[in-house]
Amino acid sequence: MTNLRTRVPKRSQPGVATMVCTIYKQLSPEEVHAQADRVIAQLQEHFPQAAQMLADALPDILAFTAFPVSHWQKLWSNNPLERLNKEIRRRTDVVGIFPNRAAARRLVGAVLAEGHTLGAAGPVPIANNINKKA
Repeated sequence: MTNLRTRVPKRSQPGVATMVCTIYKQLSPEEVHAQADRVIAQLQEHFPQAAQMLADALPDILAFTAFPVSHWQKLWSNNPLERLNKEIRRRTDVVGIFPNRAAARRLVGAVLAEGHTLGAAGPVPIANNINKKA
């Protein structure tokens, strides 16, 4: 979205962002693709560079429609990736200076492996986290 905004004047950026967001508000893959085509057609009138950029990126932008609708919300979010990056940053800050690249690679690899095993187990139910009084 940020790259697309660079192709339109600053005063038009909120409107263009709203138009692009309507693509993701649709309820079926067919509606998503149809709305994307409508948005590109609308952009073509006033912002042909933005329309071309969106059209070129369309296969990547609409890749989520290949999955079931129930998965769409999780595919849109990059929160798990952000959490993983934050954990890597936290652990590398604790170490401070690494003696060599291999040491940094081992630490990051360990964090990634740990994140992979945690993700495989799935989320922990809230009821299991509540401390019970004896």
